Amino acid sequence: MALASPEPNLFELQCPDTQVTYSTGSFAGPPQLSYKGPEGELSFSGDDIESDTGTLWTEVTVTLDSVPDLHTISFTLLLPSFNMPEEGDSEFDTVAIKTTNHTTIAGPPRGAGQSYEALALHGVAKSVEF
Repeated sequence: MALASPEPNLFELQCPDTQVTYSTGSFAGPPQLSYKGPEGELSFSGDDIESDTGTLWTEVTVTLDSVPDLHTISFTLLLPSFNMPEEGDSEFDTVAIKTTNHTTIAGPPRGAGQSYEALALHGVAKSVEF
């Protein structure tokens, strides 16, 4: 009987101007996400990271920037399901979506309330012990 492959718990992704590392757990316990891109170098942990698993993928979302009466920028990483090889890592391509939610003190702005930027990322999924 074949043993089930371990689920990946560490994801390292990049595109030309963005690098992301996401782990579903850590030595300290909670999930961790680090982001390096146009908004700066940011680190998130635990409740700062929203994760939602659907039928097609897992969405991992963090808030990159929030300026009252201007905007909130969120970053949502789409992670596919995996059938990991018995040994080694698994390379994959995916997308992340930066959503800019435009805000004003006078209420919702006229026109579109959100704008989107899609990032094509190449990544490696790993199964590591914490």
